[in-house]
Amino acid sequence: MSDLIQRIQAALQSGEAAKRGAHFLVGHALHALPASLRRWLYRGTQHYCPLCSSDLSTFLKLHRDFFAFCPVCWSLQRHRLIWLFLQQQSLLSNHVPLRLLHIAPEPALAAKFRAIAHIRYISADLHDPRAMERMDINDIRHPAGAFDATLCSHVLEHVADDRRAMRELHRVLVSGGWALILAPAREGPTIEDPTIKDPNERERRFGQHDHVRIYGYTDLMQRLRNAGFNVEVYTSEQVASPRDVQRFGLSPSERLWLCWKE
Repeated sequence: MSDLIQRIQAALQSGEAAKRGAHFLVGHALHALPASLRRWLYRGTQHYCPLCSSDLSTFLKLHRDFFAFCPVCWSLQRHRLIWLFLQQQSLLSNHVPLRLLHIAPEPALAAKFRAIAHIRYISADLHDPRAMERMDINDIRHPAGAFDATLCSHVLEHVADDRRAMRELHRVLVSGGWALILAPAREGPTIEDPTIKDPNERERRFGQHDHVRIYGYTDLMQRLRNAGFNVEVYTSEQVASPRDVQRFGLSPSERLWLCWKE
């Protein structure tokens, strides 16, 4: 079953089919407009997108209440948080050539990375034709130590053997390299059940039709450590002030796992 069909099926049986259908149509119509026109339509001073440098009147709440799209570059909360974090930690700004592997590339972030001259950038995805390489995260077709950094945001919750994926991310890093990991997580233990295949039940249990688990904060950290990483956890409040969390349209509950290979 294709991803689109699964999304439609989950939306129709979600109990809010009309709302999600209307949001889909609005989003599709807006996406067809030139970015310059969208920037003009949503111009304002209350919000700012750090990825496309747009001053905005609002972020768009489409598809889900917890989604907040930039109407210009279509970045979500986590995409803007990643960019702010990378700037805060100076992970991209030393002008030394950086070999970066970006798993499941988000277009707004990919555009920023491509524009940095000293980054040797490779994006990879199993299905997305926009990625530079077709690749399974459980079988990264690059040798050990091929990259200085990897970015993997909201991917591991889709992967049946996530522990193997974590080991692959560790393997392809050079000693001293870093991986930035994001995934939906919460307090309590990880909940997963590989026998659940129905997209509606997955959405009910794990939050989305193609998720296979929802992580617990502590458990995700332990799995990353078991893969060989040293791990530090950051929250939105550590990246931006309370005022900027609201201004940049960030999620206060979002966390980032910064992982280092010794």
